[in-house]
Amino acid sequence: MTRIPIILDTDPGIDDAVALTAALFAPQLDLKLIATVAGNVSVDKTTRNALQLLEFWQKDTPVARGASVPLLRPLRDAAYVHGESGMEGYVFTETSRRALPAPAFQAMYDCLINSDEPVTLVTIGPLTNVALLLTQYPECKARIKRVVMMGGSAGRGNFTPTAEFNIAIDPEAAARVFESGLEIIMCGLDVTNRAMLAPEFLA
Repeated sequence: MTRIPIILDTDPGIDDAVALTAALFAPQLDLKLIATVAGNVSVDKTTRNALQLLEFWQKDTPVARGASVPLLRPLRDAAYVHGESGMEGYVFTETSRRALPAPAFQAMYDCLINSDEPVTLVTIGPLTNVALLLTQYPECKARIKRVVMMGGSAGRGNFTPTAEFNIAIDPEAAARVFESGLEIIMCGLDVTNRAMLAPEFLA
């Protein structure tokens, strides 16, 4: 089986913790890097949650700490949904694992240029890190196969009546990504509300 190389840009968060777990164990995917971003909770907490999930599952994917605030506005997190820790009170065992020293956009660039083939960016949080990557290294677009994005909605929003959380938190970053010319596959809120974990996937 040919595995698809991906970078996962995430803000775990309960839902993203499930998605990260799925990515870690999916035989079709080669998870090169986990980039964290502020969104559901602060970037310190999303980074800690990613590292603790790796410890829990005994996986060694590198983690890069990303943007702590949106491009042009203060962060409005979703701790009221995910709890103060982002994990709704679940307590992981402590880990000595640490994030890479480079910020996420730099680690993403390094991953892209060192890959033998173009890499898919899978974004399931605000698009701040990707916007910073494209701003700092516009030439890296040639190394990005596509962006597969959880964001937006073809119907109602979940942050405002018309806006989905990941886009609404940093709309300027989203605009920068949408205008980049990259191939984008959008999995909106209306799609994710129908997504199910089937028993055969969990087996």
